[in-house]
Amino acid sequence: MRISIKESGGAAYFPGLAKPRTVELEKLPEPDQQELRQLIEASDFFQLPQSTVPEAGNPGRVHYTLTVAEGEREHTVCVLAPVKSQALEGLVQCVRRHIRS
Repeated sequence: MRISIKESGGAAYFPGLAKPRTVELEKLPEPDQQELRQLIEASDFFQLPQSTVPEAGNPGRVHYTLTVAEGEREHTVCVLAPVKSQALEGLVQCVRRHIRS
């Protein structure tokens, strides 16, 4: 499984520097893999509406574009910060933590 995240918008946003970062679950320790899988399941990620653009009317707000790919299945969701769903917020923060390490 592969999870990509792209952070856009906000006061310190530079479009040229906003490239997607990717986490390969197979390269993580087993407890981290399980945590990410549980967060994907808890957020019903693959059931969320497919979206690649932020909500209109919020140009200065930070938004995250998450893509989860597993085998033939791939799904992309764009959400505004702060993320309303606690499970989805947990997924965003967990992925962000792993791309920094």
